[in-house]
Amino acid sequence: FATMASQARGLQNFISDLRNAKSKEEEANRVEKELANIRKKFTESVSKGGTSLSSYQRKKYVWKLVYIYVLGYDVDFGHSEIVSLVSSNKFSEKQVGYVALSLLLRAGDAMLTMVISSVRRDLTVTGPSSIPEIDAAHSLALCCIANVSGLELIQTLHVEVQRLLISPDTSPCIKKKAALCLLRLVRTSPELIPGKEFAPRIATLLQDRHLGILTSVMSLLIGLATQHEKAYEGLIPYVVHILGMLVLKKACAREYLYYRTPNPWLQIKLIKFLQLYPNAVCSTGSASEGNKQYLAQLLSIVSKILSETDVSDSINKSNADHAILFEAVNLIIIWGRNGPSNLREGAMRLLGKFISVREPNIRYLGLMTMSRLAQLEGSADSVKKYQATVLVSLKDADVSVRRRALDLLFVMCDTDNAERIVDELVTNLTVADAAIREEMVLKIAILAEKYATDLRWYVDTILKLIAIAGDFVSDSIWHRVVQIVTNHPQGDLQAYAAGTLLVAVGPRRSHETAVRVAAYILGEFGFLIAERPGMSGEDQFRILHQHWTTVGPTTRAILISTYAKLANLYEECRPLVAPVLARNRNSVDVEIQQRSSEYAAMREAFSLEAVEDLLREMPPFEDKRQSALEKRLQEKDSQEGTQSGDKNVWTAARDDTTKQKAAANGQHNASNGLQAVEEEQEDEHDEQEAEEDEEKNSESPTANAPEPDNVIGIPKEVIPAMRKAFSNLCTSSSGVLFENQLLQVGLKHEYNGCQGKVQVFFGNLSGSSLTNFKCDVDQPGHLELKMQGTPGLLESGCIVAVRSQAKLLILVEVKAPFDDAPAMRISFESDGERHVYPLRLPIVATCFMDPLILDAGAFMQRWKSLDGQERECQEVVKASQNSTPIDEECMLRIARIITEGLKFGRCQGCDPTPWTISGAATFRTGAKDSNGNNINVGCLVRVEANPQAGAYRVTTRTLHPICSRAVKNVAIVSIKLA
Repeated sequence: FATMASQARGLQNFISDLRNAKSKEEEANRVEKELANIRKKFTESVSKGGTSLSSYQRKKYVWKLVYIYVLGYDVDFGHSEIVSLVSSNKFSEKQVGYVALSLLLRAGDAMLTMVISSVRRDLTVTGPSSIPEIDAAHSLALCCIANVSGLELIQTLHVEVQRLLISPDTSPCIKKKAALCLLRLVRTSPELIPGKEFAPRIATLLQDRHLGILTSVMSLLIGLATQHEKAYEGLIPYVVHILGMLVLKKACAREYLYYRTPNPWLQIKLIKFLQLYPNAVCSTGSASEGNKQYLAQLLSIVSKILSETDVSDSINKSNADHAILFEAVNLIIIWGRNGPSNLREGAMRLLGKFISVREPNIRYLGLMTMSRLAQLEGSADSVKKYQATVLVSLKDADVSVRRRALDLLFVMCDTDNAERIVDELVTNLTVADAAIREEMVLKIAILAEKYATDLRWYVDTILKLIAIAGDFVSDSIWHRVVQIVTNHPQGDLQAYAAGTLLVAVGPRRSHETAVRVAAYILGEFGFLIAERPGMSGEDQFRILHQHWTTVGPTTRAILISTYAKLANLYEECRPLVAPVLARNRNSVDVEIQQRSSEYAAMREAFSLEAVEDLLREMPPFEDKRQSALEKRLQEKDSQEGTQSGDKNVWTAARDDTTKQKAAANGQHNASNGLQAVEEEQEDEHDEQEAEEDEEKNSESPTANAPEPDNVIGIPKEVIPAMRKAFSNLCTSSSGVLFENQLLQVGLKHEYNGCQGKVQVFFGNLSGSSLTNFKCDVDQPGHLELKMQGTPGLLESGCIVAVRSQAKLLILVEVKAPFDDAPAMRISFESDGERHVYPLRLPIVATCFMDPLILDAGAFMQRWKSLDGQERECQEVVKASQNSTPIDEECMLRIARIITEGLKFGRCQGCDPTPWTISGAATFRTGAKDSNGNNINVGCLVRVEANPQAGAYRVTTRTLHPICSRAVKNVAIVSIKLA
């Protein structure tokens, strides 16, 4: 703003007024006054054909709008002025327009369509790269695309961004910007670039000698490889070669030396890319000569980084060198047992040095990395050498260092050192900060349980935790104590726990968690110590009851149950327990009131034997070894991720498993498809296909339950007409979905964007009432359905009288692309017979299309950019024998199907022959992206007719494979019916 302020005095004065405002109200009033003035000026300019404002004034007012927006005020006008500035041929105007465009417009704004052609023109402007105006136009356009990042903008312009990146005529500055812009687009739309096709272009870019370009390209490559690892695995030799030039030969331009370290940022990115391929060093013996060469070079690079990195007097150089070193150590850890053992041993020795230095940052990183290295098989003995050093770090002044030391101790603990580590942790717990206490308690609890050679030591340890940090002992920890004691009747554990807990709660100022554990254990196993002095049943009651006034309702409820068990076992306790139960029969707490009332009335309502059975000790619990700590750590790991949005290599294995499950689910969902639509409809096979269709319809969750033999389904002679009616309703707004002599199902549906309203009418055509009439509609994950109908229709059933109707209203919102139709199951009784009809609602993907009109150039550009097997779906269908020949009238009917049925916009001028019809549309969803904008999918369709062969070829292309398949399915069936 400083540059513009020096040129525009009005802008400078406006900024000064706002800075000098004495209150927020004064500032707001000044902003409102200025907005009113700018709106007036823009309105006058529009009324006079846009000639009343000079270039200087237009820039000044737009700069003011930008400044007002940056201050946090809403700006909802001026967009047309911004568009005109972006379209200008003057750099000063274009600069202002692009800045305002990037800030004031967001993905999904309708105004974006007006600037796409201008942005494309700036991206495609050609000329010598030495001309500053060309690079300036490219830079402004790339920054705008990256900042706005709308789906329509991405689909339209990503090809131009790729062209700038790979073009040999593009300047290095623009190549760097293009790489980073493409990275932003790929993160927004992961399936934008097919890996197999783009990997060779990345390989070409990696051979560039400009280190700035290589740094930006590596950022892009890491983003691409995290999504398509196998596609970019062949680039490992290129990456190793670049890393070798930097590390082994120190080949680096002077401007990229950072304190005599060759381009540390590029080195880190290169190593991070290699971390995505943990099996790159596997089976070196069977590798080809070329692979052996780069593997040997990679090992020598890592070895040199480990051996030659040292602490420097310069903090900046030390930070850069150690950043590279820690990434190299992480690479060794990711290799695991596949990598050379000498590298793992060297990494362990280095980390041992780092965890003992005074610099807290290096010590923090050393502890964190060593905890990862310690998890490798065979590293347990070597990491134990540094146990004393880690225990010292547990007392560090920095809480983050203490947390990492705790993590490392948790990993290195085993049966040999468990008691010492746990005792040290318990000792440090007394002085630990509140920020780390809860985690320490959880880890101490699981270590004490996991490595306890004597369970009595485990009970003592938990009691110490409760005494030191009882507020941080969660319910899951003391529940686990109860479970272990209950499940180990052998030996004297139960008696030991009962006696120890009774002593622990003897003082009046005992922690409430200790009272809960003692109450449960004494109620179950107090009889084992009743003969000891001072531990009789009456003594147990008095010791527990002294805490009644200081504990909360949950603990009191446990105490009530314990009192009932003590009264059952010991005669002398009954007169002590009875008044307590009587007083609490009217307690305000429902749980305490219910327990007191039931236990008080139990002896009167049941026999003594029944009471004995009811108050008997609890049976052993189901043994679930996973503790609350393990669950908590899993949740913590699942939430971890890099700030850049790329995959976390430490959770890669879990992510891959999740992806495989999701892919399996996606494949299963895709197989359901529009099966009622996709079946061939040859007349001579109507009956056979009807049976197949009925089987496929029954695959829906609401229709696959086994039916009794006396249930009547859909008659076979009705199924062909039912299938045809379903297909017709996929492209029409109303009609009959099903009809026989008993029932007629009519349907009306209308849609607006991602939402729709479906009305279903069930008409009784029989001579008697339809009883127990019920409708069940499937709830697929990709649709959000809200239903309301005739009372009883969706629950227990209703009655549909003769010549009357039941009605169902469905409000639907689509959340994701889909290619199957929701199932609807109708059941009713008529004349003593039960009928069950499995149907499907004609809610298909094309219902949620918004037509898009594109000119020939824009359509063909998008069509080429969406080329690829995953994005394209194609099928050839022959016209039926009794259909009319393919002529101009037939093509007009096909065009109406595309525009009115499939809701696509007809794209004129891009069809090479009169036998071709092209269309474009946007599939709307209600799902939101990370910026809060609706996620939409651009769709293209092309129907090509061959009059001589009497056949049609339908091709669909979208960014989402399911969308391509769904549009193709509906188009094929609609063409057949035409």
